[in-house]
Amino acid sequence: MERNPLVRRLATISLVFIFLVILAGSVVRATGSGMGCPDWPQCFGYTIPPTDVETLTWRTGRSFEEGQMILLKDQFWVATADFTTGDAFASENWTLFDRHDYNIFNPVHTWIEFINRLIGALSGLPVLALAIIGVWGVRRNIWNTILSVGVLFLLLFEAWLGKLVVDGNLVPNQITIHMMGSVAIVLLLLALRARNTTSPAPLPLPVRNGLLFLLVLIVIQIFLGTQTRELVDVAFDHNESVLRSNIIPSIEAVMPKIHRSFAWVILIVTSLLYYLRKKHQAVVPGFGALIFAIGLEWSVGIVLYFLGLPKAMQPVHLVLSIGILASISYPLFLSFRKT
Repeated sequence: MERNPLVRRLATISLVFIFLVILAGSVVRATGSGMGCPDWPQCFGYTIPPTDVETLTWRTGRSFEEGQMILLKDQFWVATADFTTGDAFASENWTLFDRHDYNIFNPVHTWIEFINRLIGALSGLPVLALAIIGVWGVRRNIWNTILSVGVLFLLLFEAWLGKLVVDGNLVPNQITIHMMGSVAIVLLLLALRARNTTSPAPLPLPVRNGLLFLLVLIVIQIFLGTQTRELVDVAFDHNESVLRSNIIPSIEAVMPKIHRSFAWVILIVTSLLYYLRKKHQAVVPGFGALIFAIGLEWSVGIVLYFLGLPKAMQPVHLVLSIGILASISYPLFLSFRKT
């Protein structure tokens, strides 16, 4: 099957966008901005979201378009048609926004969430181009078609799921599925890029199996980390007086303990992989960066645990985990690529 340099470049661009989406999503999560836009895909009914509560304030003689929202008596109201307000609030022109009970306007949260959505929308452009090229060249390279269409399908699924997450006021399990969908997109894009790249020397079987085992462990660890983060959110919601430094020890669920213990398993397997690589004198692209990233991830995890989950460290922790995932999976996919 022929390699396509354009597919490789578009896959790289798509990966950059997906990493930015994951970073932006993590910032949204860390800052509590997930409900900064209560509706979807617009934000308070606007294509460009408001920067001041004045935009969401009812006034006499003001024109509204259908779908635009106001904040009145601590509740959001949605315009049912295009109209201009009279001397008094007319309820027949409005419907109560009841998808959820989150009725707060915070312009900082609004714009953080809007930027997150904007990056997500832009990421669809190179992915759509990949799918078109893949379908167009289906006879020349069936794997390009399968992988590129798979990425597009997952991205559309992620957009749909994002709407459900907002409508449900950040439903916990849907957030985990949302994150694992992003992991799947990254893996498919890396596989697509690898299939359109000249393969290096083949990896010895023990090294390749070690990489595969470590990849499975990292995916499990990302899942455990996402579940732990959801438990932290629940703990904050139910006990706002608890100190941030005590939040993780205060969680009775076993998930955070498994997440921490699993980090040791990953460290042991990584050490074994390092030994196998030296023993077989294997050339693993990006292996040094992988070792550094795992060590840095450990350090960030320690900071998160003992310093009460500082907000600045949470996006770093997540993006590093996706970087580790990429550093393991890409050389693995290259090794499966026939020369």
